[in-house]
Amino acid sequence: MKVLLLDPAFSSVPIHDYLAGIGNEVWTMGSRVNDPLAVSYPDRWIKGDYNDIDLVSRVLETYHFDVVVPGCTDVSMETYVRVGLQPHYHYTLEADQILSKKPLFRKLCDELDLPAPQAVSIDRLPNSGWYICKPADSFSGRGVMIFDSADRSAALDAITHAKMHSPTGQVVCEEFIDGQLYSYSAFIENGNVDVSYIVREGSRYDQFSVDTSYFVDDYNPALEGQLRDSVESVCRTLGLCDGLLHVQFIDVGDRVALIEMTRRCPGDLYSKLIEYSTGQPYAARYASYFIGQKTEAVATRRRFVLRHTIKHTSLDNFRGFDLDFGSCLFQLVPTIRLGEQLDPSTNMRVGLAFIEMPDQATLERKYLEMVDHDPS
Repeated sequence: MKVLLLDPAFSSVPIHDYLAGIGNEVWTMGSRVNDPLAVSYPDRWIKGDYNDIDLVSRVLETYHFDVVVPGCTDVSMETYVRVGLQPHYHYTLEADQILSKKPLFRKLCDELDLPAPQAVSIDRLPNSGWYICKPADSFSGRGVMIFDSADRSAALDAITHAKMHSPTGQVVCEEFIDGQLYSYSAFIENGNVDVSYIVREGSRYDQFSVDTSYFVDDYNPALEGQLRDSVESVCRTLGLCDGLLHVQFIDVGDRVALIEMTRRCPGDLYSKLIEYSTGQPYAARYASYFIGQKTEAVATRRRFVLRHTIKHTSLDNFRGFDLDFGSCLFQLVPTIRLGEQLDPSTNMRVGLAFIEMPDQATLERKYLEMVDHDPS
């Protein structure tokens, strides 16, 4: 089978390796010449912006691809649904827009009475209470601000900031929910959750961007039931086909609050965190639905693994890693080259570290040590 993988970046490498490993002819498409899959397989890399629907459509026709697989970006999934080459994974543009656009997702949660923050109109903000403003169509926590609605100047600043980070200038304001961030990653079969993974997520560098996380296998059963019911309700309402549905949520003690849902594979090698922690081939299962081929069942293998995205706060060129993980570090994945110019406007990702601990208690202590650190 001839496959076009939209996204040659490092997080898509496990997807590529599964597809190629079972005998497919896998090509990738992207505009960055230094992306790992572009460098590793230059003869099967197509240089181009996969956000350009017309260009991707011409590529599909010219190269006679049998199937398209989106990678780990929202853009790759939107392009997938727009080009319409879906022999196995049938996913509509309407459903994708409802899940990917924050105002539409909030509306869906309200209609289905799902546990989620209440959205409010920017023209009718309450006179008191804490709220959060986000770009309607951005990612990685960009443009997000919390404000006290009693302070109208702060509210205006938050709305203006969010609009600056939105490609369409659209924002959503909702009640601010204080609690612990988690993800619930579920594989759906016939509208029901077949298997799911819960990951605790935290931030060392940026308040609204996850960089430190670990798999949780003893999560509250009642709250997990709320998540399962919510996911299955969304699947029934939107008529979702079998495959991944990835959720970010906040645990507020006695309930969950749904933040967002997506069908694409999560980035920053989330797939490897699950695979290292449980032995389950997450990326393989994600990709298998697009090519209509079931993955083999694998025996569970429990390891206590922390995933940490290393970011650099220097304004200099990148000179190497400066965090000491000791002997517990078992994989370090660079995402930038030595000497490359760092972006002074943000904490720039320079690598990912996978750290193995001897037991759950040590893992949790290491997580808290990482997220409690003040990088300034």
